[in-house]
Amino acid sequence: MVDVEAAVLRGKSGRFEIEPLSLDGPREGEVLVRIAGVGICHTDLVARDQMIPFPLPAVLGHEGSGVVMQVGAGVTKVGPGDHV
Repeated sequence: MVDVEAAVLRGKSGRFEIEPLSLDGPREGEVLVRIAGVGICHTDLVARDQMIPFPLPAVLGHEGSGVVMQVGAGVTKVGPGDHV
């Protein structure tokens, strides 16, 4: 388990609130990244407003950058310490 903080959305058109969460380590083909910067795009706002079906609560955002902390089995293109 890895302790993190994330912007969590709990209700339709709600506010993103920073909350502590726990994540499992990366599974096969996954990478754990310590996020240094992230953007919120139109897709995130559409999901927030439930204009597309998206289960809540949710952690949105897919436009991030940071440093690889751990890699799961089978990951060969990046490794711990790589900037992504």
